[in-house]
Amino acid sequence: MKTLLAAAFIALLAEAPLADPEAEARAQSLMREIRCVACENEPVSQSSAPIAEDMRIRIRELVDSGASDTEVRDWFVSRYGDFVLFRPPARDLSGWLLWGLPFLLLALGSLTALLLARKAGARAPAIEPEDV
Repeated sequence: MKTLLAAAFIALLAEAPLADPEAEARAQSLMREIRCVACENEPVSQSSAPIAEDMRIRIRELVDSGASDTEVRDWFVSRYGDFVLFRPPARDLSGWLLWGLPFLLLALGSLTALLLARKAGARAPAIEPEDV
């Protein structure tokens, strides 16, 4: 019975906010930037998955121990990969493709539309005036 009460008490303390309001604000900000690995499209701040709870606890622990925002992000990236970040860095080819491909596709689509419009305009026969 005592073990059960101790476990419940620890669980309640685990999700407790940090004592320092600035540190808690940093932790909350990081929780919105880091993706839940179970839910995939939810930040850990909004996910109710058990792993998201563990991730929130770890973020608070890292912030409380004095880790910078970059160090916290790097810890999660080393464990889960760039996928865990909502804004992955563009430091390698996959990052550049992720950030640049939408713009490249938009440019190619615009160029294709422009060329097709010009071609259609050049092919249209001229309308001759009617004799009155």
